[in-house]
Amino acid sequence: MPHILIFGATGTIGGALAHYLLSSGQHTVYGLARSPAKAKVLAKQEIIPVLGSIAEPKGFLDLLASHPEISVVVDAAAAYGESATIVDLLVTAGKKRLEEYERVGAPSGPKLGYVYVSGMWVHGSSHTPVSDMDALTGTSAAGSPPANMVAWRPQIERTILSPATRAVLDTAIARPACTYGSGSAIWGAPLSALLKATKASPQPPSVQITLDPLGTAALVHVEDAGAGIGALVEKLPLLAGTGVYPVFDFVGQIESVRAIMEGAARVFGYKGVVELTGVQEGDVLGEALSSSVIGDSGRARGLLGWEAKRRGFFSGIDLYATSWLAGTE
Repeated sequence: MPHILIFGATGTIGGALAHYLLSSGQHTVYGLARSPAKAKVLAKQEIIPVLGSIAEPKGFLDLLASHPEISVVVDAAAAYGESATIVDLLVTAGKKRLEEYERVGAPSGPKLGYVYVSGMWVHGSSHTPVSDMDALTGTSAAGSPPANMVAWRPQIERTILSPATRAVLDTAIARPACTYGSGSAIWGAPLSALLKATKASPQPPSVQITLDPLGTAALVHVEDAGAGIGALVEKLPLLAGTGVYPVFDFVGQIESVRAIMEGAARVFGYKGVVELTGVQEGDVLGEALSSSVIGDSGRARGLLGWEAKRRGFFSGIDLYATSWLAGTE
């Protein structure tokens, strides 16, 4: 039974990944917890809590040293500034694991696996199709710069894919599209603006949403994202050393941002006009949500056997908008 350690297991994507792994019945899942309260939340979900943090890593480093059965570490925390530190810590742990094989006279042993959860916003915004096989993504030679919200991630990706890192770790990059459903709060700001207009008495004749009216968002349901990353975790030992470029985009649908907002307004009961007025300067989340990313998951289907099961944000807007609304009450 493979053992997996997740950073960010209490988060949206990390939680979906943990649920996927546990529901398969084939995995033991550990989760990093910054506090006893977080540890209790993980334990209730049948995730084994490991107290500690990136600033205080002794707990999980000791775990990796004493439990060689932990085969893969997943960073789903999406924490700016901490991701580079995580890479350094895991490289050190990976070296120690290889040194231990040599010390006891083992001929060789499996490397520690590491999956970094990035995202498709590193492709930037363009109506030109993008590919997870494009090694120039996030560089100055790319067709479009990454969204400002994730401008730091391409350098992390390059470090993880570097020969020096891969000499001691089996690494892969998971890039889920913008998530929706299952409590994902990322669409909270524009949906809250719609809800405010809906509840006003009288309702205003129009509501301004600061998103790009021409945006076409790459989307994936949270549970589909968890399943995709889970499939990558499971296939990582098979992919390692094969020459397969270990970067995978996970996109379920590509939909109009305008259609999503107008659909949510209808579900909420707003009777006026929804105006998408463009992204305001400095609004990094609005810029990211408005990003037009035309990607596909052909490699994830072919190499990982992954398929998105949910039909789409707009197609299921009655369900997803109602679910989000229930979470606000």
